[in-house]
Amino acid sequence: MPFFSSDRTDDMPGSGGVPFYSPAAAANRRRRAVFGLAFAVACVLGLAFVFLRPAEYQAIARLQITLPAAADTAVERKDETAALFLTEVQVLTSRPLVEKLLAEMQARQLALPGEGRDPVGEIQRGLAALPLPGTTIVELKAVGPQAAPLAPMLNTLYEVYRDHLAAAYSRTSGETSEQTREEASSLAAQIKEKRRAIDEFRARHNIVSLEREENQVLAQAKGQGASVTAAKDKLYAAEGKLRSLREAVASGKAVVRAKDNPTLAGIEQRLSQAREELRDMERNFTEAYLNFDPKAKSLRIRIANLEEQLKQTREGGQQATLHEAEEEVAAARAALDRLNQQVAGDRSAVQTFTARLAEYKAMQEELGRLESLRASAVERSAGLDSSRRGRAPTVRLLEPASTPQSAWRPLYARDAAIAVAASLLLALLVVWVVEFFNRSDAQPAIVMGRAWTPMAPGPERPPPLAVATPGLLPGVATLPRELDDGEVRALIEAAVSEARPALVALLSGLQLEEILALRGRDIDAASRQIRLPGRSAPLAEPLACLFDPKAEPDAPVFRKADGGGLTAEELEANVAFAAHDARLIQPEEVSAAALRHTYIAYLVRQGARFGDLGRLIGRLPAEAMAAYGPLAPPGAKRPLEEIDPILPALRRDVVS
Repeated sequence: MPFFSSDRTDDMPGSGGVPFYSPAAAANRRRRAVFGLAFAVACVLGLAFVFLRPAEYQAIARLQITLPAAADTAVERKDETAALFLTEVQVLTSRPLVEKLLAEMQARQLALPGEGRDPVGEIQRGLAALPLPGTTIVELKAVGPQAAPLAPMLNTLYEVYRDHLAAAYSRTSGETSEQTREEASSLAAQIKEKRRAIDEFRARHNIVSLEREENQVLAQAKGQGASVTAAKDKLYAAEGKLRSLREAVASGKAVVRAKDNPTLAGIEQRLSQAREELRDMERNFTEAYLNFDPKAKSLRIRIANLEEQLKQTREGGQQATLHEAEEEVAAARAALDRLNQQVAGDRSAVQTFTARLAEYKAMQEELGRLESLRASAVERSAGLDSSRRGRAPTVRLLEPASTPQSAWRPLYARDAAIAVAASLLLALLVVWVVEFFNRSDAQPAIVMGRAWTPMAPGPERPPPLAVATPGLLPGVATLPRELDDGEVRALIEAAVSEARPALVALLSGLQLEEILALRGRDIDAASRQIRLPGRSAPLAEPLACLFDPKAEPDAPVFRKADGGGLTAEELEANVAFAAHDARLIQPEEVSAAALRHTYIAYLVRQGARFGDLGRLIGRLPAEAMAAYGPLAPPGAKRPLEEIDPILPALRRDVVS
């Protein structure tokens, strides 16, 4: 038998057999209904969308396309090959090739994946060619609503493309070879015409060769240039010589050397001998003797004559040398003038011939380019003819397509799971939206049914309490509201039978969480103790008389009429119901915390020591202790043995 349970509705004070109405239960029923409806609708629509979609199948084949330039090592050729490969990938799904595929499948009487107004377009929309990066392999994909035609279509597409590639290469290579041969023939004709024009130009302008020395006009001009240079050098030398002679004459230096003039040399020799003889006599004889000696006088006269003769000879030689130098300068200048006149006369002819020679050289270079192009064309034509078969592009079927055994898309299981999950989230969202618009301010709890009769004797309920007893702590934000004895008694009398034990437990110091967690095994009737998490509380008389000793150990102590345990919301609702039914002043201030606060304040007002309160009510935070301090009476505190632990309003005659 459960603790504090009631299987009958008629034992509820004033119930008259009418069931109890709970706003929380109504809100839960509304949430369940909204959630179920939204989930069902979303789930049905989502699953219908998932499973009504038609299945699509996919077949895959892999081809390897090798183009002629793939073996070239040049970077430019590599880039060109890559571009050609991508072009061939586009050809695989092009409309002309698909038209050939459709014709081939119709000729082989194969099933077609599309038979609408535009079967080619339908086939083309279902085909895809994807090149694998870094390779020459192409992955062909075919998608359609039927599995059977896809594999034959891809395999036939490979054959059609192979024939198309071979035909295209044969046509292109033949055209290329013909173009190369025509290019070589055209270049040969141009070379022949260019040579004829060069020969006529050379004969007309008397050009021997490209070498300048081999042409008469340029060779003659070159010789005249050398002669002018030599004449200039000769003139510069003659002028320098003349200038040196004039400077020497002006400074008194000898211009004519004795070795260059035999007469001058003979005079100098005789003069030297006479001077030598005179010096010998001067060494042997005195000056007075020499003045009277006829030989000495004769030597002196001869020396004077020789010196005069030498001077005259030198002056005459200088004048002759200057005259010769002047004549040499004049002759060199005249020769240079003649050469300059001759060069000026031939300069126009040289310039004309030089221009013709440059034109002839350009014609020769153009002829060389034509011959080089012709040789390259001939070589290319020979190479194309010799490697035509070896350089043909090839296509190889690496992996033929096979008929798909299962649908490619959609993935029904995955999409169904997503639809269910989305429906669940949508239903939760709908419930939140509905609750958001149905949210209202807190209202007093309402009891549906006839007015309850008070438990106290008498036909009428006690009148409403006007004001609280003076001196009690008002219900402020720091501490909850405190009830006086009359309010406690009226509250207990107005409470329903199933809620009354829980209210008595709150008024005995038990916390709301401890009340909800209390089980039958936690009640020790023999030692009159209540085992709570982290502590033990005494089993006071108001609670002991209400316990059922035959209850199951795991059953909740405080239960509803249907046998389920009370919840915090239901317990708070029962407190609110009792406060309104008792017609207390400001009943919205009465809560489970207010009831427990009333009991704690009762103990503190008796002067109980704060250190001993934990044995009855559990541990209190420091700020709560500070708030309860003003309630304690002055003087020394009293131990619990001297404290009355039961509220006067909870005497047995009231609770029972």
